[in-house]
Amino acid sequence: MFFYFYKKVWPFRGLYLSLHAMDKMKTCDVLIVGAGPAGAVCGSLLKQAGVECLIVDQATFPRDKVCGGGLTVKAWRLLDMLLPGIKYDYRPITRMRGQFENDPVCEFQSEFEIRMTRRKDFDYSLVKYYLEHGGQMMKGSFARFEQQADGRVLVSLKSGEQISCRYLVGADGANSLIRRQIHGEPKLNALFLEQFNEGEKDDDVFVHFSSNYKPGVFYKFSSFGRDMYGFASMELNEDVPRLKAKFRETLIKFGVEVDRICGAYIPLDTVPHTVDNVILIGDAGGFANKLTGEGLYDAFITAANAKRAIVEGKSFAETNAAEFRKMEHQVKVFNFFFSPFGWRIIRRGMRYPKIIKWLFDAKMKRETFFKQK
Repeated sequence: MFFYFYKKVWPFRGLYLSLHAMDKMKTCDVLIVGAGPAGAVCGSLLKQAGVECLIVDQATFPRDKVCGGGLTVKAWRLLDMLLPGIKYDYRPITRMRGQFENDPVCEFQSEFEIRMTRRKDFDYSLVKYYLEHGGQMMKGSFARFEQQADGRVLVSLKSGEQISCRYLVGADGANSLIRRQIHGEPKLNALFLEQFNEGEKDDDVFVHFSSNYKPGVFYKFSSFGRDMYGFASMELNEDVPRLKAKFRETLIKFGVEVDRICGAYIPLDTVPHTVDNVILIGDAGGFANKLTGEGLYDAFITAANAKRAIVEGKSFAETNAAEFRKMEHQVKVFNFFFSPFGWRIIRRGMRYPKIIKWLFDAKMKRETFFKQK
């Protein structure tokens, strides 16, 4: 009896599985993988434009993340323009301090505040803004995507669930699986190590340069409700334990009690846009400042450029062209800054705080933004 049933039913197994898969499949116009700043802002902008979208993220928000959480003036101005009425907690900091080796500290008050946030709370504010404006979000982990004959993209989640979409936006951060599927492993990474000390003891941003960790910097941000100490290294051949030991030594040097150190790799090689209906934004595309590691501004601007590409039916290579050019320019700035000649010029310049303040303020207010359509 069993073999008779098996013989009759087995040929229809494929049809059953196909119908089962169709029953589990979702459809949407735009699927965004990752609910961090890039993904949440992109989702909100698409909702403003009346585009159906769905955000998928494996995390439960609010969730913490390795990042200083500082919004420069260009970043918070852009965010305020993109998401009208957005509210988030921050601590305004205008006191800037920098030092080369044991040289005198270069200190000045910037014309514009840097808004220091807790990434756990800040990111959650962006997610809530998206949801409160009608956005849809589901929990899930990206597995892979496939281009379909009808021009759509079929995304498979690790749960086995599938989502068919017209556009796939990869906003899944530094360890982006979408980026890896298209371009492979990142070729250039910066290692960021951080330690958070609860309590607001200081009121400044401090950056220290030393040949002991060149190319790279030690920094301290007086953040919202806590002080954050960080260490950035672009030394590709150094192992993590050695870099952690160097970070501990630097913390002790500046009188900071060593506690729990966390870290993350940030890809610094920006990948080209190769598939018109698969767009990489934020850290997923390598859009972080090559010199400072700042990523929030570039997360916002690439999110806006992705929205433009989708709404206007243009290629992301076109709407994001200025950002691609800027990334190329920053590589040249990075190479100059950490060259022997550039190192000497910058070090000498920091003897004149008024000049550094003028350059800093000029850079902060130089950015101009396109008018949203």
